[in-house]
This record gives sequence, structure tokens and C-alpha cells, in this order.
Amino acid sequence: MISKWVRVAMHVWVLCLGCILAVTSLAVRAEAVRPWHFIYNGPESAQDQRYQYHWRVLRAALDATRDKNGDYLVEPSAALNERLQLFEMQRPNGRLNIIVRNPTEALERALQPIKVPIDKGLLGYRVFLIRAEDAPRFAGVRTLDDLRQFSFGQGRDWSDVAIYQASDLKVVTGSSYEGLFGMLALHRFDAFGRGVSEVAGEFKQASQQYPQLLIENELLLYYPLPVYFWFPRTAEGTKHAQRVAEGMAIIVANGTLDRLFNQEYGAVIKAMNLQNRRLLKIANPNLSADQPFANKAYWFVPGSSGS
Repeated sequence: MISKWVRVAMHVWVLCLGCILAVTSLAVRAEAVRPWHFIYNGPESAQDQRYQYHWRVLRAALDATRDKNGDYLVEPSAALNERLQLFEMQRPNGRLNIIVRNPTEALERALQPIKVPIDKGLLGYRVFLIRAEDAPRFAGVRTLDDLRQFSFGQGRDWSDVAIYQASDLKVVTGSSYEGLFGMLALHRFDAFGRGVSEVAGEFKQASQQYPQLLIENELLLYYPLPVYFWFPRTAEGTKHAQRVAEGMAIIVANGTLDRLFNQEYGAVIKAMNLQNRRLLKIANPNLSADQPFANKAYWFVPGSSGS
């Protein structure tokens, strides 16, 4: 016969096992409902609005997959320059797990992109912030050789530096995004090339402090510059990338990306009169061959229907 104490021990063991299973079940359920957590680089100043649109697109892609994948949380980290962003994306438990960046061959080796251009390639169309006194000089530019008479400001870590230099355009670098506007005003360089998607908001802010600046109104420089979401090459990074890739495919197909793009940039595209500017093109030597240029639905073209 089983002794009284054995029966008590077995009863206690069964109770403990039940508790363990209950706790495990709760933990599994908690893990299942825990929101997906996306941490992006915070703005570099109160005036820095360069990526607000991109995070709206991210949220739209995540909303499109909510029924399948559940809730999510998207929030900023402290502001980091581009070199530190890359470091944190490759560090175990880094402070970021998603960034927005244009591709280079080196970046594609380090991180995994979702190759759907978030802004339809608009960032590759560049207009220039200049000093008002230099407007007549820029009005005389007809060729790339003419453009090579000028110097151009860019951030020290920005991939644009290599693009300009590859076409023999003189570049002067600055250590901070905000500081570049002051450098232009102080004659450290002649022009600050800005994406059509960036320039209106930047000029509105910068002109309050530097009223001598203006947006040059006759030239349009183009180089291929797709902007993608990037994720770490980790198990979690791959999981996040797969969800965002699925969501991006949905919002391209259902027109949501076009709608967000037109809401954000339609007015500035019209105001910048892109189709009537003198277009100068340079190559982007940073790009790998594997870019989705053949998919016409992905790309903005000045003067095309809807632009």
C-alpha cells in the first residue's frame, strides 16, 4: 500500500506541476500578445522632420499586417549620427532595430533591406539651398561642367559625399546636420543639395535664422537614391523585416503608399516646378546592381501622370 506520506508527496507534486504548467501557459500567452517593438533613430533637433513621413509609412505597413501579426510599438531612440546608427544596428541588443537609409554595397553586406523605395525615389531629385546673392551665378548653369564651378555642403558621414565626388563635384563636409545651414550662410560652401522631399520644411526653419538663404529655382540634380527600411541580420531582425516586407507589398498594391506620398509631397512637387527645371544627372557609384528599377510602380518621375 502507498503510505500516507507518499500520497501527500504525490499530491504536492501534482499541484506544483499544475502551477508550473499554468505559469508557462501564461508566459506563452503573454509572449504571443506582446507588441512587436520597433526602435528608430530620433530626430537630431526639434526642427528635424526629415523622417516623419517614413515612420508613417512604416506604421501603415504594420497596420496592414496587424490582423495576422498583432499589435506593434514604434518609438524613437536618442538621436545618433549615421556612423553610430550603423554601429547600434550591428551590436547585440543595440539601441536601434530599424533605420531608414539609401543603399550602398557595404550596407547591404551589414544589414538587410526591404527594397521598396519608401519615398518612390524622390530623395534622388535635388534642389539647392543657396545664398540669395549667388542666384545669378546658378542661373547661368547649363551643364555639369558649369556646376563644377561651385562647392557643395554635405554631412561628413553621408553617402552623398562619394556620389558628388565621383562626378568631380567639390564637397565640403560638416559634422552636424544643423550646422550645415550656418556653414552655407557663412560662405563655407556655395550650395547645400537637398532632396525635394526635404527642402520646403528645412527652408522654412532655416530662413528664420538665415534670411539670406533661398531655394534655387532653375536647376534639378538627379542621382538614383532609393531609400529603404533596414534591419539587423539577426533572427529578430529577419522576423521584423518579413513583416514589414509583407506590409509594404500590401500598401503598394492597394494604393496606400501612393496616397501617403501624394499627401506628403504633392504640394512641394508642384511648388518646386520640377518638370520645368534644367535636369542634370549624375551616377550613384554606391549602388549594387540589385535594385528594383524595373518596377515602374515604385518610382516617381517628374512630369508623369499624378506628379
